Amino acid sequence: MDLAYPAGTPPHHPGPLARFLPPLEEGSVAQILDQPAGGGEVVFDPFGASPRLAIDAARAGRAVLVASNNPVTRFVLEHTATPLAENDLRAALTRLGSTAKDDSRLEPFLLDLYLTECSVCGGRVSADHFIWDREGPRLELKAYHCPSCNHAGEEAASDLDRERAHAYTRRSLQHAQALEQVAPTGDPDREHAEAALAAYPARALYALVTVLNKLEQSELEPRMRAAAHALLLSTFDAGNALWGHPEGRARPRALIASPHYREVNIWRQMERSMGEWSLPASGVSLRTWKEGLPLERGCVTVFPGPARELMSALVRQPPDVLLTVPPRPNQAYWTLSALWAAWLWGRSEAAPIRVALRRRRYDWAWHTAALRTALSGVFSSLRRETPAFVLVPEAEPGFTAAVLTAFDHAGLHLGGAVLRAAEGQLYLAGRIEPASAIPLPAGEVGRRAAVVIETALEARSEPAPFALLHLAALEDLGMSRQLAAHAVSEDVAGPNPIAQAVESALADRVRFVHLGVGAEPESGSYWLARLRATPPAPLADRVELLLLERLQQEGRMLLVDMDREMCSAFPGILTPDRRWVLACLRSYAEQPESGETWILRGEDAPQARLRDLEELRGLLKDLGLRLGHRVEAGEAEVIWEAPLGGRVAVFRIQPTSALGPFLADSSPEVTFVLPGGRAALLGEKARRDPRMRGWLQSGTRLIKFRHVRRLASELTLRPETWRDRLALDPMAEQDPQLPLL
Repeated sequence: MDLAYPAGTPPHHPGPLARFLPPLEEGSVAQILDQPAGGGEVVFDPFGASPRLAIDAARAGRAVLVASNNPVTRFVLEHTATPLAENDLRAALTRLGSTAKDDSRLEPFLLDLYLTECSVCGGRVSADHFIWDREGPRLELKAYHCPSCNHAGEEAASDLDRERAHAYTRRSLQHAQALEQVAPTGDPDREHAEAALAAYPARALYALVTVLNKLEQSELEPRMRAAAHALLLSTFDAGNALWGHPEGRARPRALIASPHYREVNIWRQMERSMGEWSLPASGVSLRTWKEGLPLERGCVTVFPGPARELMSALVRQPPDVLLTVPPRPNQAYWTLSALWAAWLWGRSEAAPIRVALRRRRYDWAWHTAALRTALSGVFSSLRRETPAFVLVPEAEPGFTAAVLTAFDHAGLHLGGAVLRAAEGQLYLAGRIEPASAIPLPAGEVGRRAAVVIETALEARSEPAPFALLHLAALEDLGMSRQLAAHAVSEDVAGPNPIAQAVESALADRVRFVHLGVGAEPESGSYWLARLRATPPAPLADRVELLLLERLQQEGRMLLVDMDREMCSAFPGILTPDRRWVLACLRSYAEQPESGETWILRGEDAPQARLRDLEELRGLLKDLGLRLGHRVEAGEAEVIWEAPLGGRVAVFRIQPTSALGPFLADSSPEVTFVLPGGRAALLGEKARRDPRMRGWLQSGTRLIKFRHVRRLASELTLRPETWRDRLALDPMAEQDPQLPLL
């Protein structure tokens, strides 16, 4: 079936630990549950990887059961559903800061760890952060704001700054305590825990353990202690060396320090962390699962363990819908979670995820097996025909194949899949129906993939990236239950046979052309070596024209509403990327600074464009006659002919950038006349479609409406000079939006 992608919006407040948790969009879950197949009272998430998914499902009026094996993710879910009060966060910070430390308090003690000198007034100031070069390692830069002279900025670190930083070593008592809390002497995971601790600068570890010691000695009521844990979790995250400079908030997946990393001031970071946890009320309730406890609408019930331990309960009270975000393999987050859980809640709480400390292999074959193990037996506990929906916010070909194969093996009968390749957003839908299939011969898999890919390209009528065509082939195999049949064991070395079949199919130069740079199969895009029939308009043109039609009908629309309409009108393999939808909106509409609504530009209103077209036809007709040509003026085309016969020029007047039908036309006498507002849209089309890029670079002439008006007003224009004047547009250099025109 052709799925419509459940378009949402990027969250206004990403929330705590956002760089590690799935970037799920707001509104996607409600879209899924609002459709007929998503009905039912109880929603089950077997992975619990996305706190937003559970909360949004409860907001949609469902009873939500979540299996969450990671205590860190579970803590984020708990305090996103029932946010911590800002007063509790502030009070926890104040209580910690006022705790006695040596002859002072904890706050000034921690601030003094990062002391530096102001380069202007020489005053002592606590730096906000330092920048290290990993090779060495060497302290390179410092950033601070001097309260004495108000000097602020980032500048070179001094020798004294380096001396202070190197005073903290990995042989300190605090380092030993951090290690002992995770893996005591004699623990087989001790060497792995020590390797994980290397992700932290020595001074940061010293500061963090100092705070943890003071927290353990403090008598705080439960809400204030939870607030302190929240502040520390965000500080644990910010305090490691995975934060690159100057690239900012990356999404690290390996526990490797960035080449240039940021060492933050731990106390200043705890102050900033309050903003991450000061969340708006969610409108839902949350509780821990207990045997026999009925599930309630608008409530998230959390099972603190793997989903397979819930099988007997699922049989007694089966959910109506399975809805989940599978976890992406991430050594950094899983390993750090094991450290953080042990530091905050003890080794027993971290035990379920301690295996992450020793796990070094995170390839796609391993992840397929890990997902399959996590789902093992769960699907057999659910009712047959239970609808299942899977969102994968960080999709790439390997992850896509792992998810589809694992779910096929577990008992998902795939009904459809849709991918927004530019955004890396995958959506799957199907139903629980355990079954097996007789494997197709290896050669048949490749032949079948080639046919599916060819059909997909014909339907889109434009080149497509590898990820999209790879999914089209996997979707076909998944719907016929072939993915599990062709899966390989994680212990078997070598390429995945299905991925190999897809790559081999695309390597057939009789059928497909690989466009773009790079020899790797996943680079560039692919197109058909030959067309079997007259193709429809390119997908980009179809989306543009429908979007313009809807804008002209409504006058104004929100991006999310337009995006959803485009996803509904172009489902499955035709789903447009949001980047293209937004590019079209920017071309035809404008957005007032005060709001989120896009309003149709006055010049693109139907009557205004009709007047423009009529005016342009008249101007080109009069101009041709004035230059001594015979003129034939049609509805969208004006032809100049020499008095003795033969075409001199053809002007095609286009109010849109839907030029797909003309890509095969390289007639030198043809000039396309477009509104200047289409320039950026043509540039985006050239970026996404190598055929359009080549066509524009081949010498195709494009001029703006306003340039025709300018030429028509030039009384000195002559038959021998008009071509040169046609190529000139002095406004192009002044308007950065019009480099192509």
